[in-house]
Amino acid sequence: MMMKSTLMTLCAVGFAVTAGTLGASAAQAAGVPQCSNSDLRAALVNVTGAAGSRVGDLRFTNVARGTCTTRGYPGVSYVGDGNGTQIGRAATWDSGTVRTITLRPGQYTASPIRMVNVQNYPAATCRPKVVDGLRVYVPGSTLAKFIPYRTTGCLSTKVTTIDVKPVGS
Repeated sequence: MMMKSTLMTLCAVGFAVTAGTLGASAAQAAGVPQCSNSDLRAALVNVTGAAGSRVGDLRFTNVARGTCTTRGYPGVSYVGDGNGTQIGRAATWDSGTVRTITLRPGQYTASPIRMVNVQNYPAATCRPKVVDGLRVYVPGSTLAKFIPYRTTGCLSTKVTTIDVKPVGS
C-alpha cells in the first residue's frame, strides 16, 4: 500500500508540475516570476454541501513581497494517519480553461474543488478512512502544503473522491 501511495503522490506532483509549466505567458515573458510554493498561502474556503458532495475553493494568496504568476491545476490528495500518508487516489482534473493568473502581493486566485461523499460508494469498494486534511501542490511546485480538513475519504484508489479545476476558473 505504501508503494501505491508513493506512486499516486508522485503522479500528483508530476501533474502539478506539468500543468504549471505548460505555455509561456506574457507576464512571464515580461519578467514576472512564477509563484513558488513559499509565495502562496493555500486555504480551503467557501465549502458548502451539494448533491452527494461538498464543493468549495482552494484559495491561493500571494504572501510574497512581489508580483508572481500561477497557471494550471493544483495537485491535491487526502492525507491521514497523523503522518501525511496519502489516502486514496489523487484528485482528478475537471474541465476548465488553463490561463495564467498574475497576483500582486495580497491578491488571491482560487481553484474550485469537489469532494465526493464517500457514502456514495459501497463500503467494500471505497474502504472508508478518516483523513486529517488535504495535501496541496501549488501549480508548478514539487513542494506540498497541508490544509487541515477532517473528513472521510476512500482508501481504495479505484474510486475518485476529489476533483479540481484550474486556478482562476
